[in-house]
Formats: sequence, structure tokens, C-alpha cells
Amino acid sequence: MTDPDEILALEAKFWQAMCDEDIGSAVAMLDEQAAVAGMRGIHHFDHESYRKMAEEGGAKLISFKFADEKVLFPTPDVAIATYTVDQTFEMNGKQQQMTSFDTTTWVKKNGSWLASAHTETPKPQAPEDNND
Repeated sequence: MTDPDEILALEAKFWQAMCDEDIGSAVAMLDEQAAVAGMRGIHHFDHESYRKMAEEGGAKLISFKFADEKVLFPTPDVAIATYTVDQTFEMNGKQQQMTSFDTTTWVKKNGSWLASAHTETPKPQAPEDNND
């Protein structure tokens, strides 16, 4: 069985590629057909459409920090990474921060782990005290 640390290192490498705007490295880590589900809906993409999305997207990841990481191996060739991520990004010229709960499904093909599906669920904001 693969070491969970190997999967978490791949996850961090992918996020770092986004910070570095290294689209080629990110694409190399993706399965040919992949999916993402998050605040902006569900998107299916191949390598070329991911490249286009990354080049034209309006957001730039600045930094990230993982917590509560865990990796599950439902089969020897499938790994599911789960974690909380604090991220800082720039969108439309404004710096923003967000904490979310993420999962990535990695599939081993021809000896290489590839990201096949990713989900991102924003952590709900605590309601403001309204004791006026």
C-alpha cells in the first residue's frame, strides 16, 4: 500500500503549482478526465480545458496551509485525501481568505498517481453576535 505521506505530498505539490502559476506541473498531475465540485458548481475537464481555465481564471492562489489531513485507500490504486485548508487568494484585485474542507481522489495509472476528482466546501462563517 502507498504511504499516506506520498499522497499528501502530491496534494501539497498540486497546490504549490497553483500558487506558482505553474500550469504545466498542475496539468501533469491530473487524470485525463477530471472533475471539481465547489462554490462555482461542478466542472468536468480534460488537460486542455484545465489549462484554459487556469490561464483565464480571475483568481490567484497566494498561500495555503493544510490541517487535519487523512488519506483513505478504498483500493490499492485509489486514494482519497481529506483535509482542512486555510487559503489566501486574490480575486478581482482584492486579497481574500477562506477556510474550506477539501477532498481529492487520486487514482494510480501506469504507476503514477493522478488527481481525478476534487471537492471544496467552504467552512460556514460563524454568525455574528447580534445582542443589541
